[in-house]
Order: sequence, then C-alpha cells, then structure tokens
Amino acid sequence: MGATVLELCGKLKHVRNHIVDWVLLESGATSSDEFCQALLEVLERLMDLKARTPEVTTWNDSWFEAHTVFVYETFLYIIAALLKTNSFAILREIFTSRYLLPETQRRGDIQFGSFVAFWGRSETLNAVLAPEGRRLFSPAAKLIERQADRGDVPFKAVMQAELLVLLMAFLTPGAWWYPGTLHYASYGRDFPFFLRATTHRDFEKLAVITGIDEVEKLREAVIEGHKRLSEGQWPNSHFEISFWSSMNMDKLDTIK
Repeated sequence: MGATVLELCGKLKHVRNHIVDWVLLESGATSSDEFCQALLEVLERLMDLKARTPEVTTWNDSWFEAHTVFVYETFLYIIAALLKTNSFAILREIFTSRYLLPETQRRGDIQFGSFVAFWGRSETLNAVLAPEGRRLFSPAAKLIERQADRGDVPFKAVMQAELLVLLMAFLTPGAWWYPGTLHYASYGRDFPFFLRATTHRDFEKLAVITGIDEVEKLREAVIEGHKRLSEGQWPNSHFEISFWSSMNMDKLDTIK
C-alpha cells in the first residue's frame, strides 16, 4: 500500500503545481475579495478529497492516504505562495474561516472545521521511505521534502509556511497541528518572514495574519498555546529547532 500511496502522490504533484501557479499568479496581481472567496472554495474542495464518499460503506483508512498527504502538502504550498506574494489579509481569512466538512465527517452539531482539517499523515509510507530498521517521525513530511522541486517555492519556504501554521494553531482555541516538515529544519535555521518581523514595519504584517498587534499579547498567547498543545510531550517530538526561537518570539517588534 505504501508503494501505491507514493505513486499516487507523485502523480498528484502536477495538480499541486497547477494550484500553486494559480495562487502565485492571482495573489500577485490582486488581493480582491473575489479571489479570496475562490481560494476558500478551492480549499473546501480539497478537504473533500481526503474523505470517503457516502456510497463507500466498507473501507480501509489507508485507501485515502494519498489524497490526505496531497491535501496536507498542497495546503502548505498555498500558505507559502501567499507569504511570497505578501497576501497577509488572505492568510488571515484562511486561518479564521470555517470550512464545511465533507458529508461523511459531519456529526451532530459538528458541521464545520478550521484550517487544522488540512493536516495529514500516512503510516503506510514508512514502509517505502524509512531507512531499513527505522521509522520516520512523519512519513508524510518526508514525502513532501522529497517532492519539493519548485525553484520559486523551495522546501525552506514550505517549512516556513508550516511554522506559520503552527503559530496559528498555538493562537487558535481548540486547534492542534503537528509540524512534520520541521523535522528537516536544521538547528538555528532562520526563517526570513519571522526574522524580518524584528522590525515594527514587518511585525505589522505578522499582526495582520494573527490579529494581535501588541507583541507582549502575542507572546502570552503563544505560551498558552504551547501549554494547551502539550508540545513538549508530543510523541517523537525530536525536533532540531526551538519553535519559540524559530518564530523569533524574543526579538519580534524590537526595532522601531
């Protein structure tokens, strides 16, 4: 099954690239409400891809792993593309919007989901991507790293996008996110968007996304998010970076 997931994800990479090309083109030309709404609709349709359809009554979760990883990967690339084009208001919309869940995932009053629904995992990929005798902390992230072949949106930009998603998970009540790609961030690596936010001018860009314009309130909220997600107790949380340092928390908005 792992080989099948790997093959399907390879084929879906072309779809990922078409979506990223569209986001770069449209967001680079306009930040209109029309484009924002179109993008939110695309994201909702992506969510549908990772869910079983109503007519499927007997299934194995591994059948949907390729599409689950594709959605996770494409979501991170969309965030990276919007950071590249300085589309901060659109990013705010993505992180605060509620998405209608696929029909088979609706339960009682639970009809809508947040951005965390785009996270994905795959266990079957361990069999084809992990070194012999070992298991990967995040097989899905390994595949994303392996398929990162775009010059305009390199893997470092994808990791930076996931760091931003993690920040928003810290800030969003009830949200959870495991940042798999950050297993591949070497110790001490700087992420330009967060590093630039040392200056007040660029911190204001981050503030548009987070909705928090006072740096001390942001730090307090991130600390609370760390506690809520029990980040230090995550299984296999052997990251080579400090999320706090990578987000540049101590130096944000220190240069006026």
